[in-house]
Amino acid sequence: MKRFRFFTLAAILIVASMVLAACPSSQTTDQAPAATEAPAATEPAAAEPTAEPAAEPMTELGVVKVGTNAEYPPFESVDENGNVIGFDIDLMNAIAKAAGFEVEFVNTRWDGIFVALSSGEFDAVASAATITDERKQAVDFSDPYFNAGQVLVVKAGSDIATVEDLAGKRVGVQLGTTGDIWSSENTEAEVVRYDEVTLAFQALGNGDVDAIINDAPTSADILKANPEIGGVIVGEPFTDEFYGIAVNKDRQDVLKAINEGLAAIRASGEYDQILADWLGVPAAADAGGGDEMAEGMASFGLESCDGFDG
Repeated sequence: MKRFRFFTLAAILIVASMVLAACPSSQTTDQAPAATEAPAATEPAAAEPTAEPAAEPMTELGVVKVGTNAEYPPFESVDENGNVIGFDIDLMNAIAKAAGFEVEFVNTRWDGIFVALSSGEFDAVASAATITDERKQAVDFSDPYFNAGQVLVVKAGSDIATVEDLAGKRVGVQLGTTGDIWSSENTEAEVVRYDEVTLAFQALGNGDVDAIINDAPTSADILKANPEIGGVIVGEPFTDEFYGIAVNKDRQDVLKAINEGLAAIRASGEYDQILADWLGVPAAADAGGGDEMAEGMASFGLESCDGFDG
């Protein structure tokens, strides 16, 4: 019975619709908008995802090969898992992300690192590299990203208080660094050169050298991590050491991208966070330099590079 009534009703509706379609009344005009509203209702969602294209990366460099000497904490070192870590590593990764390229790090010896860069083994070097006129003859440098002066490190209780006291003493340095150059040109000390700066600090602890001349933040970090050395930093930094990322002279595209990325992370505050993560002022103060050393460390970083004239 229900089925019969359904079919009957359906037949009536079909007939009624045929009659309405055949009648040129005003009702057909009223019905027309309803029939054309469906396409309008489906328009919005489909077009939305492509309305605003994704931001274009600054570059299309792909992978940039970066040389580093991972024996210079806190800027670069190797952790217990064999990974290269440090301030320069985080900085370079942040620059690459901001500028739209990837980084492949190559851990290599410091001695000869700029020769390898010039010959094309790497595209760049991020390794606490001081910008000097001599180095700029062979490679280009990014805008400076850190100011780290040289300091004098001695054993606690030593009678050496200034660099003038180094005459006739044995001074440990890392081979080929600005500490090596400065000691050779400005003191009457016997300069003892080591392949890695950590070996120079070991020599100080063993009594093989009387003092060390080295970059301030790295010296503070090594002394804090190795209290058995018994070393202290005396006085304040006596030079300016502006670090830059060295770039092969044939890779101006890489240099441009690095400078753009550095400017971007400086503006965003990411640089400041990386600086705080790796070079906090308390760590430097604990290394034996006291309040003066803490104040000196607080002045390091990009803010101290603003007056750099390249």
